[in-house]
Amino acid sequence: MKWFSSLIGFLWRTFWRLVWFAFFLLLCAVALLFYFQKEAAPQILQTMFFQAQQVINGQQALDMGASLETLEQLSTDTVDMSAEGRWPTNAATVYIETQDPTFRSAYETAIANWNATGAFTFTLVDDASQADIIATEMNDGQTQAAGEASSSTNTLTNYLVAVTVKLNRFYLLNPAYGYSMERIIHTAEHELGHAIGLGHEDHHTSVMESAGSHNGIQQTDIDAVRALYATQ
Repeated sequence: MKWFSSLIGFLWRTFWRLVWFAFFLLLCAVALLFYFQKEAAPQILQTMFFQAQQVINGQQALDMGASLETLEQLSTDTVDMSAEGRWPTNAATVYIETQDPTFRSAYETAIANWNATGAFTFTLVDDASQADIIATEMNDGQTQAAGEASSSTNTLTNYLVAVTVKLNRFYLLNPAYGYSMERIIHTAEHELGHAIGLGHEDHHTSVMESAGSHNGIQQTDIDAVRALYATQ
């Protein structure tokens, strides 16, 4: 029995040595992640935790290639529109409610790109109470959408009353999902397209395609805005 007790002791010590060694390797991996990825590290860790949680809960099978495929599965956004509508004229005010320099730059560029079409004019304001549209952000890994748009509409006039658009930092600012600055701008253009009153367009090359964000504003989109505001 003495040899059996020794064996159990040896196995127990070996087990805990392996546990501590694995813990040490995990700490090193996290340290390297923060060293090389810097600001993006918390987003990557959050993504890993969320995916691990899904595996543990049985909601998702363990698939080492899943993260590479996720980018193609992401939709551009989710849309919560109380009713399809438009503004009284082809113009609206926007308040950018984010301090993130990437998102602020993306919104500003997207606004400039829409204004350059001549089909619609966005005017930036410094007071949220004076804005028709709030351009902000979210951080949500529970959805597979890179952005979100929600609006309220006057049911009598069918005019938009207020719109909120959001960019999802969980995906857009996480290097694991491969969003370039150009694609982030396209996502902002897409959300602002909803703020104008446009729906998804999956029959032609368009910034309003429901998935991808690979395209900027197209002539199709410009024509759609002009048609929407043909009578003012």
